[in-house]
Parts: sequence; structure tokens; C-alpha cells
Amino acid sequence: MTETLTLDGFTLTIATLIAATHSHHVQVSLSATALEKAQKAHAIVQAAVHGDALIYGLNTGVGQNKDKKIAPDQMADFNRDLIYSHLVAVGDNVSELVARATLIIKLNAYLRACSGVSLELIELLKVLVEKNITPVMKKTSSLGESDLGTLAFVGLVVIGEGEVYYQGVIRKTADVFAALAIEPLKLGAKEGLSIVSSNAYSQAQAAFVSYQSHQFVDQLEQIYALSMEGFDANSNLLVQSHPRTTRFTGLARTTENVLKHLENSYLLDGHKRTYIQDPLSFRNFTSVAGAFRDNLTYFSRHVTESLQVSDENPYVDHTSEQIYSTANYDTTALALAAQLLSSSYVQLARLSAFRIFKLADSQVTGLPRFLAANEQMLGFQTVQKTVATLDVTIQDLASPIAQNFYAISSGVEDYATNLPEILQKIEAILEQFSYLSAIELIHSTQAIDLRKLTTENLQLGKKTQVLYDKVRVLSPFFDHDRNISLDITLLKKELYEPII
Repeated sequence: MTETLTLDGFTLTIATLIAATHSHHVQVSLSATALEKAQKAHAIVQAAVHGDALIYGLNTGVGQNKDKKIAPDQMADFNRDLIYSHLVAVGDNVSELVARATLIIKLNAYLRACSGVSLELIELLKVLVEKNITPVMKKTSSLGESDLGTLAFVGLVVIGEGEVYYQGVIRKTADVFAALAIEPLKLGAKEGLSIVSSNAYSQAQAAFVSYQSHQFVDQLEQIYALSMEGFDANSNLLVQSHPRTTRFTGLARTTENVLKHLENSYLLDGHKRTYIQDPLSFRNFTSVAGAFRDNLTYFSRHVTESLQVSDENPYVDHTSEQIYSTANYDTTALALAAQLLSSSYVQLARLSAFRIFKLADSQVTGLPRFLAANEQMLGFQTVQKTVATLDVTIQDLASPIAQNFYAISSGVEDYATNLPEILQKIEAILEQFSYLSAIELIHSTQAIDLRKLTTENLQLGKKTQVLYDKVRVLSPFFDHDRNISLDITLLKKELYEPII
């Protein structure tokens, strides 16, 4: 089924971007008004080519070479060479999904008519999106003040070179263009710089971090609810705190979700518990997860804003018909929001680790030590080393790095945010946390089964029962010691799929 992606430069959302990125049949509709303004911006650029004013990256070099003038008859060679000279990114390829999102973001940005690129370039990007031809780009080089080295690979494809993802494989751009009768472009004034001077790659990363993080916290709330049942946790805090939570806050959302997961659970039937107050790793979860949701909302708002405002430099101003240098490319607000999100993951990870330890502690659960089903078993003792290692790794990945920048380009570029690296680290946190969640699920389901041996009619919640059943398909009850690593790995694959 073909879906329509409508772009106007100013209304692209995370949800729309993610949906279009995943779809293999997209028809792109470009705003006629936006195209008209883009044509006007292009005319302003063309006039500037023959003007006397020196404009960065248009009729001058870039970086420290800004003092070098570019003649009108050198424009094509200069813009081509600008792409070549910026092909400095190394390491792994950007995933096809993130690369495709990057392309959509670039196309949408040109519709804000601040760049002055030609309609031919806009149309070519539209064709690439519609035909699922996605540039192969390298990850490592961006410091967060425009993804120059990574986005240069987009420029390489535009001129018919490099490689692309097409029909599930990596192919030469020239071969794909020839097969589909697509003409590569000869870049004009300002187009080389406009392609590379953008945060489109970081914005694509950030959109997927937002998307994955929302899925993650939804999933974690259900895992926590199942752990409550395994622990025989006190549910009064959920019932009593719910009326006092402010509507539409993270705490209210998390509390409501956990209660829904526990609907019809034995925890809500008023049964008498052995302990009247639980460890903080159980009691505080809704507050901590609620704070995570609030911080995620803050981060996602900055992501959305970055998709809808210009990061162009130089910037074509329609009112004055002038071209100005700007700092629109700065990503400090988004980078700091991303670091806050990283810290929020750490708080949740520590709670998960300590819930795992508590579930295996016979003194607080009344269950067998390390959840061993019989006296011959060692149970879940040694896996606590894995839990601790995962938690320490997550803490390390969340260490702030936005302040770690250098003065480069002869000291001209003396500020950066490291936004792409911050986002890569969040992706790594998600992977490590997924192992942690898999281990928590193994503990909670084992605890539930052991509790059933001594408790009649131990009914789980409607949604926690569904989760329990899914876990037990992949990880049966441990009635003897076996290779727990296999179970952890199987469950982790169900919980997490790398994207970035």
C-alpha cells in the first residue's frame, strides 16, 4: 500500500518521519508554496554569484579557507570538490533506516527555502525517497555542529557516485541511476555546502532515540508489574498515589499503566502480605519512571523543533533578499536534553539491577535462596555479576561528553556538542538495558512459579499474564541449573532491535 508523505518544511513530526522511514511505498507530496519560495531563494543565490559581496561557502571557501574567493566559472568544480573534501567519516555504515530518515529530513529542510538550492536538487531527493534509494554513509566524524563528514556521502550520491542501499543490498550509485534512468546533478552555487552543513543525520538519530525510548519505557513498566507479582510487592502505593498525581505528567502516566498491567492481579485483591513496606527499588519505580517520561517528553520536544526549524548557514533571507551567516546549526539544546535522557536511563537501570538482587534474596521474598527450585541447584547467584557489569556499563555510557570539544580549523571552530556520539551512547545503553530487562524477566517469572507452589490461586494481571506466557515460551521454568546465557540472549532479542 502506497502512503503519502506531505512535506512543507515546517510540520514534519517524529511519528510521521518514523512511519515514512519504515514504509517501502511512499509517495512524496511537496508543498507548492514551499517550492515557489525555494525557487525565489535559488534566484537570490544566483544573483549573489555575480554580486560583489563575499558570502561564506557561496563565492568563498569554507572553514579557514573562507578568505579564498570563488569565481562564477569555478562554481561547479568548487561544489564538487567541497563534497570530496568532506568525505572524512569512517567506521560503520549508518543503518539504512537512519540514512533514509536523514534523506527525508534533508528534503524537508530544503522546503523551508532558506538554502537557495535548485529545484532540480529538491526533485532528485524526492525521487530517491520515493524509489527507496538511500545513500550509504559512514558514522564517525561529526562533532554536532553540522554532520559534515557523514552528509558528504549524500552529496556523493547526488552527483552519481558512491554507494546506495537499494532493494535490500548495497549497490553502486551509478549502476542504480543507470538502471532507473536517473540523471545525476552537477552541483551549483552553495549546493555543496548546503548538503553537508546540516544536522540531518543527528536529527534522524534523535528521532529514533525518541521512538525507541517511548517503546522502552512502555515495556519496562510491564516488566516492573510482573516483578511486583514475583516479589509479592505492596500495591497500595499505586492505588493511594494515583489520585494525587497531576494529570498528564510522567508519574501519572506510569502509575496508570502499571495499574492497567496489574488489572485482576492477586496483588490488588487485598491479600495479607508478609512485609508492609518494600525496598525502594520497588517502591520508587513509578516516580523514577515518571521522571524518565518527563525527561523523554522534554527531549522529544527538542527533536521535533529541530525537524521544523532551519539549521541553514548561510541563511537566505526572503525579506531583505540577502544571505547571512548564522549559528542555526548549533545543537546545544538538543545535546543537553539528550544527556539528561542518558542520566534518566541510569536511574532506571540501577532500580532494575537492585530489583533483580532483591528477587533472589530469600530474606526479603520468603522464596528459596537465588530462586533455586531444589537443594541441588545453585540458582541465580553468578548471574548477579552480569547484572552488576551491565549496570556499570550503562553508568559509563551515560557519562556527559557535550563539554569535551576542541578548537579545530586553525581555532575558528572552537565549540561543539558531540551530539551524534551522545545519541550513539544512548543506543548502546538501550542494548545493555535490554539484557538487564531479560534477566529481570527470568527472575520475576521464576519467582512467580516458586510462589505458586505455596500459594493457591495466584492470579496474575491481564497484561502481566500475557508477558509471563511470552517469557515462558522462550525461557521455561528453571527446575535445574542450565545455560542461562541462552535464555537471556533469546529474551533480549525479543526486547530490542538495534536501529541507529
